[in-house]
Amino acid sequence: MRSEVERPFPDSRVQLPALPRKAVSFMSGLLVPFRMHNKGWMVVALCFLLEIAVWGLRMGLVGGAVLLLCLLLHEFGHILGAAALGVPVREFGISVYGAYIIRARGNCSRDDALVSLAGPLMNLALVVPSLLLPHIGIQIAFCNISLCVMNLLPIPSSDGLRIARSLWGPAWPSNAIPH
Repeated sequence: MRSEVERPFPDSRVQLPALPRKAVSFMSGLLVPFRMHNKGWMVVALCFLLEIAVWGLRMGLVGGAVLLLCLLLHEFGHILGAAALGVPVREFGISVYGAYIIRARGNCSRDDALVSLAGPLMNLALVVPSLLLPHIGIQIAFCNISLCVMNLLPIPSSDGLRIARSLWGPAWPSNAIPH
């Protein structure tokens, strides 16, 4: 139930409805500090070097920025999923191992699987809109498809293995994922 809250406006008759408690909780879940580790710059440089090798210098510089943005949006997808499920996220950032989030475990294994799936789904959701962009749309779509597919493979330290372990538990060896 919404209550009316008086706001200090020049016209004192203006009143705005208060946000529902759940909406405030969700939005505060999106405010997560970013941390750039000292060696995280190596990942940034690798993004640019990889894209320059594939697309050439001019488009590679743009592509490096795009790849970095796609990585951060992937992590933001995890943050959105965690906030929607009420799972606290302590920080996100870039380290020598890539982009990451540090979060609490979900209330159940389904929540853990959904938070892990949210990053690849974010990349997948960005594919079609990026194709509408002239000149660079195909490059953005390729980056997002690549990140989605690579993260869904059940290899160590990937979202795919975290999803598999959340859903099937003991069937997947516990020493397969370094946390």
